[in-house]
Amino acid sequence: MRALVILLIVAACTRGEHRAPREKYNEGVDLLVKGDFEGAQKALLDARSTAGVDPELRFRAAYDLGMAYAAHAEKMKAGEQPDLQKALELTQQAVSWFSDAARLRKDDADTQANLAIMRARQQSLADDLAKGQGKLEARLDALIAQQRTILDEARGAWVAIKQAGGTDPLAQQATLIKLADEERGVVAEAGVIGDMSSEEIDTIAKKEEDKRTDEEKMRLVQLKNLELYLTDGRNKIAEARRKLQDLAAEDAVARAEAALVQLKRAREQLLDPITVLREVARDEVTVMQETRAVAEATGGSKLTGPMAEKAPEPIIPKWVEPAALADRQNGLRDRVEEVRARLAAAVEGPPPAPQPDQPPEAQAQAAEQAKLLARVKVALPSVTEASAAMDRARTALDGKRLPDATVAQREALVALANAIEQFSDLKQTIDITSETQKQLVALLSPEAATEVSPADRQNATREGLAHNIARMTRIKELLVDETTKLASQPPPKDDDKDKDAKLQQLEQMKQQMAQAETLRAEAEKLIGQLDGAIKKNKDPLTPAKAADAKLDELRRLFFSVIEHLQDLIRQQGETRDQTSTAHMEDDAARAPKLPNLVTRQTEHGAMAKAITDALASQADAAAKAQDPQAQQQAKNMAAAADEVRLAHNDMTDAQHGLTKAKDATASSVSLDPPLKTQATAIEHLTNALKLLQPPQQQQNQDQKQDQKQDQKQQEQQDKQKQEQQQQQQGGAGQRARDEDARRQRERQQREGGGDAVEKDW
Repeated sequence: MRALVILLIVAACTRGEHRAPREKYNEGVDLLVKGDFEGAQKALLDARSTAGVDPELRFRAAYDLGMAYAAHAEKMKAGEQPDLQKALELTQQAVSWFSDAARLRKDDADTQANLAIMRARQQSLADDLAKGQGKLEARLDALIAQQRTILDEARGAWVAIKQAGGTDPLAQQATLIKLADEERGVVAEAGVIGDMSSEEIDTIAKKEEDKRTDEEKMRLVQLKNLELYLTDGRNKIAEARRKLQDLAAEDAVARAEAALVQLKRAREQLLDPITVLREVARDEVTVMQETRAVAEATGGSKLTGPMAEKAPEPIIPKWVEPAALADRQNGLRDRVEEVRARLAAAVEGPPPAPQPDQPPEAQAQAAEQAKLLARVKVALPSVTEASAAMDRARTALDGKRLPDATVAQREALVALANAIEQFSDLKQTIDITSETQKQLVALLSPEAATEVSPADRQNATREGLAHNIARMTRIKELLVDETTKLASQPPPKDDDKDKDAKLQQLEQMKQQMAQAETLRAEAEKLIGQLDGAIKKNKDPLTPAKAADAKLDELRRLFFSVIEHLQDLIRQQGETRDQTSTAHMEDDAARAPKLPNLVTRQTEHGAMAKAITDALASQADAAAKAQDPQAQQQAKNMAAAADEVRLAHNDMTDAQHGLTKAKDATASSVSLDPPLKTQATAIEHLTNALKLLQPPQQQQNQDQKQDQKQDQKQQEQQDKQKQEQQQQQQGGAGQRARDEDARRQRERQQREGGGDAVEKDW
């Protein structure tokens, strides 16, 4: 095929006028046929650069540059000493040139096919270079995300067609054809994943059965099940692609969604049951939201009277009609049933018990397995309940009883949440308890009395309170487990150079657990008072708020530095909102609010200083490592510490301004300066968070950019804006020092009286 294409290109370019660029192109083609890839690349690049207004030559040169780089990449990958890094670089060049050719000739099938193949190879090489575990899982996750994006765009195209009333059946042709080309890439990637799975199956199967580990036996079963769903998914993707090519948007959406479901089922074969339940719960939320939306659009909200005839009928997409929702609901129930069967099989028979003759590690492992199975037994009835509720929802959807379906779907979500919670760790359980307590405070507030019916309010309060009472015991058990683990840790050896630091860290963790138990007991007492107040018909809001505050303390005890930073951003934002409200009021109205604002702002400053110290300490520790990645992390932490330090300075200024306003007696003091410094503090905190959580690089973004080169001027403007933002957000270096110096000068005055770099295209 490649040789034929090359010969056709040669024939096409030898007819007509022989200009220098075409001669250079012919030279490149000859070198490509001979296997001189570097020479071919140079000649073809010269031809592409000097093609001028010759559209045929520009396309041909770009296409063959893609072919040259692709062949060169294969050579580097298949040699006696494969150079995967070089192969990846060459493959990326091939993707770039095929993208250029696709831009020049959007309807060329060979170009689109080669572009999809090279993108799949690019991903495969990147995974091979990573040399990490879970490559198959990561590829599946990326594939699912890509298919989900295609499905969303196909749905959008269908809606656009319906809104146009079918007056222009080709209105969405470009979008649908583009999606068909993308589905080609998804099929290719699914094939690569299938090959990876088959290779792993063959590797395990080569071992004699009695020599396979338990993990390998389980992995073999998982991979075989995965292949079944993956094969079905590939077939559905191919069907979706054909429908997209035929411009049958509605049928394409149905096939694309069916493909996405099968890909998810394939991925779930490699996940633990609780993770699967979390995924199902997320999908169940979506189905419930769509069910409710359709019920509102088609139920008793229609106009009556003279305007009724003029009111347009709502467009109900086929994929959210009751029959389609019923199918999706049934698919979710199948996934839950699969998990239920796995959990039921796990608890059959007696749990493993520690044996006296076992080594301590084996005894500890057996004890952990026994605890896990005990949690499975507790969770299993909730999983069964969720499955039954989903079946009721499906039946209601089949009968077009949407309100009944919504009720059953909510019951399914509650049951799933109860099952998942049984496997939450200490921090997750504390978070769930804290969030539930905040909901209780909201339900018991005077505002809820006007927004929620008395029956719903009473039921939700009783249910949430019962859960939190039970969770207090669960948290206590988890704290005991953590304390036991800490006590069983062997002390560091005498020759360990970090012995003192490790001993200090261990002691701090023990103190943390002791403090956590104190806070838990105080929260449990307050929740008990809340329960008693409700039963005796006394004021429940006061103990509810006190328990909420105590749980917040307990929650923060287990925050990481990033979580503390996120929480500080939120709290400083709330304080600024309160300051803004006070700023709009007269002196008499704002006077009672100022003491609390000063207190809050002082607390924010203390937290900012603590975060600064923690980041500086972590940066110093990371800087001692020789790993380049750790060195970069150290730089980011140091830069983030600078940002939080600047935020602390702003908070101090804001606190002084608020204090001045609070203590003023003779005249009013404006709150505008504290508002400005509070805003700057939030900006610095946000910059610090971005430094600690840099955005992940996504190769797919580069692919999208390749398809938009004809919008060069707009992209240059976007690039300038982006780089200006980066300069503003990088606030660790010179900008931090300049900003600090500026504030110092302004403070002294009060007390006394770069262009963005354009992208190199």
